[in-house]
Amino acid sequence: MVMHAPWNVRGIIILSLFYQFTLILLAPLRRKRGSSKLVLIPLWVAYLLADFVASFAIGLLIYNEYENQEMLTLWAAFLLLHLGGPDSINSISLPDNQFWLRHSIGLITYAGSTLYLILLSLPQNKLWIPTFLVLTTGIIKASQRINALFHASFDHYGDEVANVSFLEKAAATQPDSFLTGLMLRKELAPHGTIKNLLVGPLISPERRKFSRSTFLRKEAKDVLGMIEIELSLLYEALYTKLPVVHCKIGYLLRIISLGCILGAFLSFRSFTKQSNLKKPDIWLTYILFIEAMISDLISIGLLIFSDFSFLSYYYWEENPGYKIMVWDEEYENMDEKVINRSRWSKTISCCNLITNYFTDCPLWWKKFASHWLQINVNLFLENVKVQNLEEDREWHFIFNELKRKAQDAETVEMGKEICLKRGDGILHSHENYKHLIWSVKDLDYTESLLTWHIATEFCFQYDDSNPVSDNMDYKVISKLLSDYMFYLLEMQSNLMATVSVDRKEVCKRACLDIQTYFTEQHILNEKDLSRKIFTASHPETCVSSGSERTSVLLCAQKLARQLGEQNSFPWKLMSQVWVELMSYAAITCRAKAHAQQIRLGGELLTFVWLLMNHLGLGTQFSTEQISHPGQTDQQEPDEHELAIT
Repeated sequence: MVMHAPWNVRGIIILSLFYQFTLILLAPLRRKRGSSKLVLIPLWVAYLLADFVASFAIGLLIYNEYENQEMLTLWAAFLLLHLGGPDSINSISLPDNQFWLRHSIGLITYAGSTLYLILLSLPQNKLWIPTFLVLTTGIIKASQRINALFHASFDHYGDEVANVSFLEKAAATQPDSFLTGLMLRKELAPHGTIKNLLVGPLISPERRKFSRSTFLRKEAKDVLGMIEIELSLLYEALYTKLPVVHCKIGYLLRIISLGCILGAFLSFRSFTKQSNLKKPDIWLTYILFIEAMISDLISIGLLIFSDFSFLSYYYWEENPGYKIMVWDEEYENMDEKVINRSRWSKTISCCNLITNYFTDCPLWWKKFASHWLQINVNLFLENVKVQNLEEDREWHFIFNELKRKAQDAETVEMGKEICLKRGDGILHSHENYKHLIWSVKDLDYTESLLTWHIATEFCFQYDDSNPVSDNMDYKVISKLLSDYMFYLLEMQSNLMATVSVDRKEVCKRACLDIQTYFTEQHILNEKDLSRKIFTASHPETCVSSGSERTSVLLCAQKLARQLGEQNSFPWKLMSQVWVELMSYAAITCRAKAHAQQIRLGGELLTFVWLLMNHLGLGTQFSTEQISHPGQTDQQEPDEHELAIT
């Protein structure tokens, strides 16, 4: 045991170090490249194993005999520091925040074990000073991690919201419309108020009116930048330690922890000059010190350039009954690189049900996998592509469409009615295309989405219009949104669960219909398919022969032919329908699903959801003034007092 103990211990400590470096390097990348498996898988493995390896190593140190027992105690203190983890990642998903109590019990257990190991080494331990300094840092960081998990948990957060006074609550209960710069409670800001995106009762009509009027005057680019900041703040509040670090106590503890590490390093360095410790142990300890200092320096940099620090450019103006956060004039002098830095990759994932069948994978295997092995179609969607979202094209079009709808939503009831349209709103407004309403009214959401997705692909492949025509942008937008919504339907079930309950069965039937049609018609490629769709005769019914179920393929064929009845395809209309289909999915999706998705960089659907609520298009608004005990008459804040951007 004694002979093998040193390298057993060194090996497990090196492994713990490796996981810590992995978390430090990869955690900042998951928001921009979270969908990349090269980032996500190593980060996920490191997060899950980091705590296990550190706790296992502490137990290994306690039950090992080693001639340099003081080194074991110092290493145990470093392992407790590893349990605290880096500031850039505190949880890998929302449910992890609910386990703050389990982490608390673990901290008490590991800290007690480490302290027991240190006491056993006394009074012979000549490294007790650096050991206690590192132990202090470890307890601070582990406590901050638990505190951050506690504040990010939904149960505790609901209690925070319930204790807010009326006017503060009017802001705190605006989970989808007011996240930045609106009547924040000082002791909850900034991390407490941001999380109101996930919980809270209805929003007063006065708050909705102010938000709507403000955002109707904004430009698409400005709103996109603001939403990026809001989602970045939400990410930092839910998945990092920044909320508990960015406060007076957090600053003080960070200074203490950094001072303890530097003091421990100097103390250990002076001790090694007059000791006969083994060189492998000395170098391993130096690496532990270097990792701890690098982690602290990165945390300081993360804190300085975080969006929580960005909010420090606001200042608090005391007002009777409530706090208003006002924009500091020095904002204009801030470095544009800091303010305008990229917080979102501006990319979306896309895949297409039709083009997927013209890949290298044999068709017989796809038929076998879906029919006999009962494998869902998303397991062999091989053509998932990442597409750039053009800010001046796709986002500008989406923003203008939602802005146009919001202009008609004068009341809460009108806003609720408009946001629940899923294509029928646009079709009703065009006299020449009212006959297409069956494609959204007579079908459920999943069938309607698949019908429009397949029909859009048919029209896209058949259309040979001038590529430089004015209609070309709408054609590209329609294709992009169509493929994106199909990707969400198949790959992001958590986002589409509330609007597409039977999506698996509907998609499976659609795939089987397409496979059968391809086989019977001897389809060679997408162009050949589109040509046969528009030239061959087809039954007008959407019901499959020999069954009473609706055939999505037949519905798509009927819709595509009706869209092509004019001289050219109505690509602008089709783009508007896709915006309605997307906005319906965004507003009916659970808020927690959106918050869960931002850890991977955020979806366009989440941006649309937040934008709709900013514009007053949502279902969480109250039709009556919110009143609470102790309410006093307050004058509505002026526009310049509630500066949002």
